[in-house]
Amino acid sequence: MPSNFMRIFCLLVWVANGLGASGQLVDKIAAVVGDDLITLSDIQKAVAFYPEYMSVSGSGDFPESQVLEDLIDTHVIYLEYRDEFSLKDEDFEDVQTSIIKKVGSIEDLESLLRRFAMEWEDLKSLIREKVVFEKVVRERFQMQINIPFPEIERYYNEQYLPIQQRLQLQSRTLVEMTPLIEKHLRRKRTEYRLRGWIAEIKSGYRIRRLLKSSEPTGNKSNEASGGRDEPF
Repeated sequence: MPSNFMRIFCLLVWVANGLGASGQLVDKIAAVVGDDLITLSDIQKAVAFYPEYMSVSGSGDFPESQVLEDLIDTHVIYLEYRDEFSLKDEDFEDVQTSIIKKVGSIEDLESLLRRFAMEWEDLKSLIREKVVFEKVVRERFQMQINIPFPEIERYYNEQYLPIQQRLQLQSRTLVEMTPLIEKHLRRKRTEYRLRGWIAEIKSGYRIRRLLKSSEPTGNKSNEASGGRDEPF
């Protein structure tokens, strides 16, 4: 595509020069996926906006390489499925709401947008790939995964009850916990299948990772990354 080629060419020239006309360091290319670019500023925006990179305990870091790999995963799924979905405003609501919850308020979000010299329409453009990614996961994966009741019951007896007893907390009944446990197990199984599926799709794309720095871009705790097994 000529436009993508020109974008890559211009960025390569700018990066080679090191500095822009204003004397500020120009955005760096972190990866090339097919004809498309993922830049350092894309990584910084992901960490700033997306809830999965939200610190819960204040410990842990987000290596740039980890965030980059997430963005590559999202982008290849977007490339595969962008023509299959006609997005409506309501499709953006869940992602937008989760971002507002992360940053604190509409006012805080407006301040964050100004920090990145972005308008509201820029935010919609930023999250478009994520919206498609989550729509694909929701409609193509999660709803196809059935969790047998014996598995839910086993998790209740072997995981939930011992944890509640250890923490000396009041346990809820199996009937009360079934929807929560089912959701948790479905999410875990979806993540497992998704990793293999994305790896297979990525194998069909020419991907060049140019990011050399492994500096952390923010804080990320085990809870935020799914390291905690309990859904409660």
